[in-house]
Amino acid sequence: MTVWDDFLAVLKKENDILRELVDLSVEKQKHINNAQEVSRVAGEEQKNVKLLEAIDKERAELFDVLSLGKSLEDWLASLDSERQDEVAPLLLDLTESLGRLQSLNDLNQELLAQSLSYVHFSLNLLMGDDTSPTYARPGGSTAGKSIFDRKV
Repeated sequence: MTVWDDFLAVLKKENDILRELVDLSVEKQKHINNAQEVSRVAGEEQKNVKLLEAIDKERAELFDVLSLGKSLEDWLASLDSERQDEVAPLLLDLTESLGRLQSLNDLNQELLAQSLSYVHFSLNLLMGDDTSPTYARPGGSTAGKSIFDRKV
């Protein structure tokens, strides 16, 4: 197998792992209010991320051998049309998967933050809050508890 073939194989592996991470992010979104399921999915994501790091390191090493110090754009321009046709769809797929994964992760972070805020709000309602939401005179006391959550 040549360095070129190894490079294409590594790009395909990276794309497969990224697709798996996208699928896991979608699955996490479906179970966002189930802590056990989110934890299980996060564990699977972690395994895939470690694998992706190793494969990405291999891709970078192969790219350095093939490109001979050129930037990605210069290297792509120096390829013949047959090789460009082989590598361009893989690189495009990689870029699209990374973008989709980033947007899903951003959305999942927002959803988890909202879910956590709701849990805090519910706990405040159930347990009460000993601090007063208004100012009081020094040495004075304020009676009663507030049911308003100041975090939301």
